[in-house]
Amino acid sequence: MKTDKIRSLFLQFFKEKNHTIIKSSSLIPKNDNTLLFTNAGMNQFKEIYLGHKRNQKSSYTSAQYCIRTGGKHNDFNKVGYEPYHHTLFEMLGNFSFGEYFKETSIIYAWEFLTHKNWLNISKKKIWITYYYKDIETKNIWLNKIKIQSNHLITIYDKNNIEYHSNNFWKMGNSGPCGPCTEIFYDTRKKNKEKKTIKNYNELKKYCVEIWNLVFMQFNQIKSKKLIKLPIPSVDTGMGLERISAVLQKVSSSYETDNFIKLIQSIKKTIKIKSNNYISLRIIADHIRTATCLISENIIPGNEGRNYVLRRIIRRALSHGYFIGLHKPFFYKLSEFIITNMTQINTDFNISSNISVIKKILLSEEKQFSQVLKIGMYKLKKEIVINQTKRLCEKKIFYLYETFGLPIEITKDICKKKKISINFQKLNQIIELNKQQQKKKNIQTNKHSSCLIHITETSIFDGYHEYIKKSKITQIIYKNKSVSFLSEKCEGILVLNITPFYGESSGQIGDSGKIINKKGTFIVNNTQKNGNFTAHLGYLKKGILRVGEKIVAKIDTKKRKRIQSNHSASHLLHAALIKKFGLNIVQKGSYINNEYFRFDFIYNDNLTERDIQKLEITINKKIQKNIKIHAIITSFSRAQKYNAIYLSSKEYKNTVRMICINNFSIELCNGTHHESTGKIGCFKIIKYKNIGNSIKRITAITGIPVIQYIQKKTNKEKKIQYLLKNNSNDIYKSIKKLVNKIRYIKKEKKDLINQNISQISKNLISKAYNINNVLIIISYISHLKYTMLKNISDTIKQKKESVIIILINKNTSIIRFLISVTDNIIQYINAIDVMNIMFSVLSGKGGGKKNIVKGKLKNTNIISEKIKKMKKKIIKYIHENNIHK
Repeated sequence: MKTDKIRSLFLQFFKEKNHTIIKSSSLIPKNDNTLLFTNAGMNQFKEIYLGHKRNQKSSYTSAQYCIRTGGKHNDFNKVGYEPYHHTLFEMLGNFSFGEYFKETSIIYAWEFLTHKNWLNISKKKIWITYYYKDIETKNIWLNKIKIQSNHLITIYDKNNIEYHSNNFWKMGNSGPCGPCTEIFYDTRKKNKEKKTIKNYNELKKYCVEIWNLVFMQFNQIKSKKLIKLPIPSVDTGMGLERISAVLQKVSSSYETDNFIKLIQSIKKTIKIKSNNYISLRIIADHIRTATCLISENIIPGNEGRNYVLRRIIRRALSHGYFIGLHKPFFYKLSEFIITNMTQINTDFNISSNISVIKKILLSEEKQFSQVLKIGMYKLKKEIVINQTKRLCEKKIFYLYETFGLPIEITKDICKKKKISINFQKLNQIIELNKQQQKKKNIQTNKHSSCLIHITETSIFDGYHEYIKKSKITQIIYKNKSVSFLSEKCEGILVLNITPFYGESSGQIGDSGKIINKKGTFIVNNTQKNGNFTAHLGYLKKGILRVGEKIVAKIDTKKRKRIQSNHSASHLLHAALIKKFGLNIVQKGSYINNEYFRFDFIYNDNLTERDIQKLEITINKKIQKNIKIHAIITSFSRAQKYNAIYLSSKEYKNTVRMICINNFSIELCNGTHHESTGKIGCFKIIKYKNIGNSIKRITAITGIPVIQYIQKKTNKEKKIQYLLKNNSNDIYKSIKKLVNKIRYIKKEKKDLINQNISQISKNLISKAYNINNVLIIISYISHLKYTMLKNISDTIKQKKESVIIILINKNTSIIRFLISVTDNIIQYINAIDVMNIMFSVLSGKGGGKKNIVKGKLKNTNIISEKIKKMKKKIIKYIHENNIHK
């Protein structure tokens, strides 16, 4: 049975059981900072499970795309090596919230798997696990389904820790949880089925898990304390790739219909003959995941989701390199998703985005190629040198830290080469590095957790009012709620109503004062999460108590500058779209009172002319003094207005829409001016590429623009003064000066070359010849190392067998360079000569057999010691019978 058919059958089955079919949600979780990616079918129902949301419908079914590359569900390092693991996979699921529970969900699963109208799997091939305390589930399988008792495996707690079991599912350390029952398919051939499976380890060895039915009936409030949920729920998940492998009677999901077509297409392109390459599996899996993520507007980068995508791409590229693919290849493979995985192509709209996807992948390949080349060369060298079949853990981390070779890739290569690694030691090194990085970030993130201590909500009323009478509802001091705050103490104030804007929408938080007759609190920053707002700062004087009335005053000057920058960022976004079309996709912004940054995806580069046109367009809109309207409306109505919004963010039914005429319509909760004229003026001060197809514009508005222009003008005047030129055409004067400098540099180079040639001739003429080997030793002054190197190279070009020792005194430092021609290094090399030198003169140095360099200790009798050294070298040549 084909994979696409299995998916449609599953959805059809549960539709007939009165389930509502819902589409797969985005791979990027909406409004959920706890997850990088959607990793289970239940993610989009999380608010319902937690009791924050109720739906009219009670039962649902879906085929959800999931990614598991880290955290609790980390399949990343298993991909390619194990038959059923992927970074991206589809999870078939059915969900019920109070409509049915254990018995019905088990009956549904059994019917779909075994009935001849559906999958028609042999009952003899199915094994079941259940949690040992869940006797209800056990009885359903034995008495209702009437499964053979020897096909029912009891699963206990791990290490005798209650509820810590493979068959007890938890959302986290607290929250909804419950027992689960897993359904396995026996992969053994008939002649091996005589052996009875007795425990979970044997079950995992001979069978593959195909479906997990989770019964969420408890809420964990403490480590060992569970209370019953008012409405028990069902959450099931069956891997589409796994059930496809079972029904298609293949030993790996990489051999299923869609995957095998993809792999065959890749093989033809990259010209690999064998089907058994682990690297080929990894490349096939990773191109599917990378293609889908880029279609979701995720771009390779160094943080969060962007970094995960980069890891996936680089792991595939490394395996390609390891099997001989040293030129860009990965970017070509996305097209095969379109032709071989039609449902994925439709769901992710890959065919419409293919040119962008290929461009981003090619850019990442080019960027990584040099890192990979050096890193892989170093790794292969270590593997060749290593005679014990074990690689040093410090060396693995060194390859990562110094050359950028990902640790996962080194692990993969060592695994293929059967080279052992002490993972415990390696993890200790990695963890130590993480701790060091955390220490560096402590100062930056010291207030990041302040909101968890806030219990009182605040109302924001500061879009138009900068001063507000309010009341202190909570004070936090040293991470504890207190009744008062004393003078000079740092703390957090919470107000029932506040004009202070909390950091969000890319805009920094307000600062200002909270005062009454008893005290003055300086607000340095304001942070928020939902309805919780923290005013961070210190009590400058007096004392403040919970319940006291106060006056909250924001820094008006700072706020107005922030508003100028925020409103200008909307104008910039709109101008970019008007100029370059919907190919512009916002990736983020940062807005403060001094400047703002705007990051966006665009596959071509902006020219200087483009930048100038953007500035003119935006300044014209500022001069027209267009009214800026903030409209509260429904999200659906905002969509009809074609309002710009972030696709990765989930919006409530009621949204705030900022309209600047018909030029810019954008959903935003930030603060803005009433009209564009108050922005003053606009100037782009920096434009750069910060990643694959991600561009960053930094701009300023208002008074800072005037200050910026004044600084530029002052610099021009200083340059005019230096050039002694009153002309306004500074460019011509500088160009003339640059050409003159180039000419002088050329003359200097010619003179240096003549000088080198002359010095070389003089040194050769004074050389000591022994057995047709020339020995040149010279003590010179005030020459740079490059000059010494050039003299050495010139001599070696003119003479076949020569030992060159150049000692150069520069102020109080004495440096040396020793060079030996390649034809005599088998008899005497530069390191040998250096060691002879160190037997006479104190110093240190190093290098290769043909050239070394270093420093010597300053001494008043260096000339005499050089003569002694020369005699020792001659003696060495005599004693070793060196001649040419």
